[in-house]
Amino acid sequence: MRLIYMARRRSKWRRTTAIVKKMMQEAKKVKAYESLRQCPVCGNPHSLSIDLNEDKSSGRKDAFIKCAACGFEYSMKNLPPIADVFWVYSKILDNVHGTSYQSQAPSGYRLEEVEKEIEEEMDIEIDIEEQKE
Repeated sequence: MRLIYMARRRSKWRRTTAIVKKMMQEAKKVKAYESLRQCPVCGNPHSLSIDLNEDKSSGRKDAFIKCAACGFEYSMKNLPPIADVFWVYSKILDNVHGTSYQSQAPSGYRLEEVEKEIEEEMDIEIDIEEQKE
């Protein structure tokens, strides 16, 4: 009497459901760099284009940014080799919002004057009466 031991086969159904679940999870993920690329000037979410050009010999990159809606243009040269589209977009946000905050500050304003105004605004007195039991 010969006994032949056969290896147990896993069903194909189990494998395909695992693959389908994994594919559905990957489809649900939203890539941040695609969803956050809106124009920092006009706020249009679909009009900003970022073009990266890489010099293969030196490894330096140049970027050209343009908004189709408001006409905003910005170019960055001699970027480091690690620069990608998300890195360039974050630098654009820093530059645009940094200049707008600086331009809103009145000229001749000093840090000491601002600190004095904050201290004057923070002068809050609270009177609490103690309750006797």
